[in-house]
Amino acid sequence: MRPSEAARLGAAAAVLAVLIAVSASAGPATAAQAPAPPSGVGELDAVRQELIAVARDTRSREETAVALEHTIGLLGQDAEGRQRDLDESRAEQARLLGTLAYLARDLPERPGYAPPAAIERIRGEMLLQGTLPGLRAEAHALTGEIERIGVLRAQIATKKDALASVRQARGDDRRQLAELTARRLDLTRRILPEDSAGPTRILRLGREASNIGDLMKHAERRGKEVLARARAALPADKAGALTAEAADPTRPHQLHPFDPPHTLLVTPVSGTIARHFDDAEAPTAAGATPNQGLSLAALPGAVVVAPFDGRAIYAGPFRNLGLCLIIQHGSLYHSLLAGLERIDIKADQWVLAGEPVGAMPEASGGALYFELRRDDRPVDPQPWLAPGAAGQDAADGDQRMRE
Repeated sequence: MRPSEAARLGAAAAVLAVLIAVSASAGPATAAQAPAPPSGVGELDAVRQELIAVARDTRSREETAVALEHTIGLLGQDAEGRQRDLDESRAEQARLLGTLAYLARDLPERPGYAPPAAIERIRGEMLLQGTLPGLRAEAHALTGEIERIGVLRAQIATKKDALASVRQARGDDRRQLAELTARRLDLTRRILPEDSAGPTRILRLGREASNIGDLMKHAERRGKEVLARARAALPADKAGALTAEAADPTRPHQLHPFDPPHTLLVTPVSGTIARHFDDAEAPTAAGATPNQGLSLAALPGAVVVAPFDGRAIYAGPFRNLGLCLIIQHGSLYHSLLAGLERIDIKADQWVLAGEPVGAMPEASGGALYFELRRDDRPVDPQPWLAPGAAGQDAADGDQRMRE
């Protein structure tokens, strides 16, 4: 074999390994051609499922923490308001307590030796009978208010203890997620070697794309170019054996098709919707165009998960969006997650709905910008969120598409 031919075959083999990683439309091989699955495939599937389960527990605790913090805030406001009212009425309280102490010590009595005039006696009794009930009512109200503040403070202490327990459990979950994430990456690399030039090409895509739609198109085109290079590097008699349906051993077997209107999306981060689709107010915290997606307020360090099954086609910084992740769901739909502090997957990796893909900033939490696109046109993802997520019911998300 001539040296030039050997070099060409070696280059073709290297590019073929990259191609397998980026093939989004890979299909199963025929029974006669199906090779034995690479070592670690079954373990990778198990790690994915464990990641989803731990992320689900973590998100549940994050939601509990948000609810507890909200309740503690409301109870604290109530207690502070009541205590402020008591502090401002110190003078009235002092007069009331002094009067009650005086009456308890010097309560008027009828002297037996020299009864006063009838009119004087009747007037005194009427005055006393009219004053005492009001004084007693004020005293009871003051006592009740003091007791209520005590109850509120006890409830706050109980809620704070519960919040501390939730935070500790959440910390344990996050450590477990970190271990599983590292294991997922190690298994992926073992099953399918990484393209060493891939990160450089991804960064170049981010610099060259003019907007999100342009970035998505360039990222998809990258996979097609890798296929063309692989075919060009192979000998003429073997080029036809390389197809876009080449099996990717890291591709999950349980991928679901994006099938509107039956598709349900997982809310990518626990929190509340701070800004809605088509909201024309100030720009989102992530700096994205305000009316193309949702802005989700999140806890510091909150776990971010994939909203649906798919393949990451971009993971990195992009203009004023900061770190962002683009996931391709079939041939028409893409989701964009922006405003992350950390991305835990790489471009060309597969993910399942609910699988953790990154985390929010630790310092402030901030807002996650979540955008869904159909054929490069932004659509409202909120109607597609699973029932109960952000108070939504399942519906056809295509009903709100931005022209």
